[in-house]
Amino acid sequence: MKKYIFIAYLFLIGINAFAQNPEFSGRPYLWQDKKLTDLERVDAQFDTKAKGLGYGGVDTYYTVFTGKSDIRFSKEKLPIFVVKVDKGIDPAEVYSVLKAKVKKNKRSFLIGSYAMGGKAKDTGKEKIKITYKKLKDGIYEISLPSDIAAGEYSFVPNSTEGMSAGNKMKITCFGID
Repeated sequence: MKKYIFIAYLFLIGINAFAQNPEFSGRPYLWQDKKLTDLERVDAQFDTKAKGLGYGGVDTYYTVFTGKSDIRFSKEKLPIFVVKVDKGIDPAEVYSVLKAKVKKNKRSFLIGSYAMGGKAKDTGKEKIKITYKKLKDGIYEISLPSDIAAGEYSFVPNSTEGMSAGNKMKITCFGID
C-alpha cells in the first residue's frame, strides 16, 4: 500500500512541478527559481540593406536601436525559457532564436537574404538550434545549445505578417556573456 501512495505522490509532484502558466501566448518567459519572469521586450524595426548597390542582393533585418540587452546570462549557467502556444501549434513554428550583428550601438537580426533576381539565400547559419520539451498542453520549455557563443540574441517571430520597410514589432531579447 505504501508503494502505491508513494507512486501517487510522485505523480502529483510531477503534475504540479510546473503549475504557473505564462500570461501571454507566443511570448517567451524566463523560468528561474520556480517562477516565470519577463525578458527584455523591445521595438524592432523591419529594415532592408542593399548589397553592392542592389546587384549583390538585399538582406532583411529586425533592428533594435540599442547595442546590448539588459537581460544577461552566463555561458556556464544557461537560462531555461518557457513559451505558451495555442493548442495544436508547434512552438518551433512560432519563434526562431537569432544571434545579432552588433554595430554602431544597434543590434541587427538577419531574417532573410535575397539575390538580385529575388531568389532566396540560405540564412540558416544565423538561427540557433533550440530544443523544446512539452511541460503540459500548450506550454513548452525551450533550451539553448550548450555550445552557444557569447553575444546578443532574440526570439524573433517566424510570421511574416506586417513585414514592410519601417514597420515595428516587439521582439524578446537577451544576452549571453
